[in-house]
Amino acid sequence: MRIFKTLREKYRTVKFCLKHPGKNPSITYMKYPKEYDFRGQDVLNVGCGNTTYPAKNVVNIDLYPVPGVDIAHDLSKPLPFKDGAFDFIIANHILEHVPGWWNCFKELARVVKVGGVIEVWLPGDGGSSQLGYRDHINIINTCSFVGIRGTQRNYANAWEAQDRKELGHIKDLTNTYYVSRLLDLWWIAIMPNAIQLWMATFLRNVIAESGWTFTKLPPEGEK
Repeated sequence: MRIFKTLREKYRTVKFCLKHPGKNPSITYMKYPKEYDFRGQDVLNVGCGNTTYPAKNVVNIDLYPVPGVDIAHDLSKPLPFKDGAFDFIIANHILEHVPGWWNCFKELARVVKVGGVIEVWLPGDGGSSQLGYRDHINIINTCSFVGIRGTQRNYANAWEAQDRKELGHIKDLTNTYYVSRLLDLWWIAIMPNAIQLWMATFLRNVIAESGWTFTKLPPEGEK
């Protein structure tokens, strides 16, 4: 049964590649269609650009006041929302653009509710787009999120010891899902999984994007 499931997934990927040549699956609408209402949850669409959602329960925020943006705001500054204001936050390919991105991430951790989710997508490791585009100023990967619940480097690192005193709500986040999505090319899609894993590990410009979901837990000591 597992092999049939894998083959079905590969078939869907190949079908998508052939049906949508040149389409960029990293844009937000490829993950959540424009008409999606996120099941009525209170949603923050961070750094939305032109991919805005008209649903009344979604707040679209971006530096540039393009049509559809509800709030024009510099994401390197504190967010204009109270603590725990949102059930779900989508940050699709935005943190790589933000000066002092860690402070922005701290703010996302602050404004998401306990039990809520932050979904982050970023350029994939080893890709030319990480710093190739002039507006990409940060390389961010799994190592960058050390500080969330259950992560640490080592006790010999004095910088980390000091940093842990300034984590704010980030220390209440836990990583609940991670995925690296390979380029949507049919010849990559038909490769066996073991070869895809080898390619993702050792070759450049194979991973299109990486995604994380972080769930906010109650502060340690609380139930």
